[in-house]
Amino acid sequence: MVATAVPAYSSSVHKSRLTATVRAADGVRLVVTADNLFDRTAQLANYVRERCDYVLWPAEADRVRALIDTGEPEAAIELYFEHVGERWDEERLEITAP
Repeated sequence: MVATAVPAYSSSVHKSRLTATVRAADGVRLVVTADNLFDRTAQLANYVRERCDYVLWPAEADRVRALIDTGEPEAAIELYFEHVGERWDEERLEITAP
């Protein structure tokens, strides 16, 4: 009989987490970590919904909220980061893939 060692770090034991970081000139604004894409997207959508009225021009903020309300959070996140910085401070989204 041959003994096999189980590695201390195994993909079956450790679940990869998805991370997203929102950065601005003055530092990190948000770090989101989730077990799946749906949860990470939901957390980012909440962030952009909360901030869009303060940092985007009104027409863009309306579009971001409408996309979230119609079940298109990915499009809302993309639109937010496309336009943030046109009115106030720029932000950038960094996605870390497992």
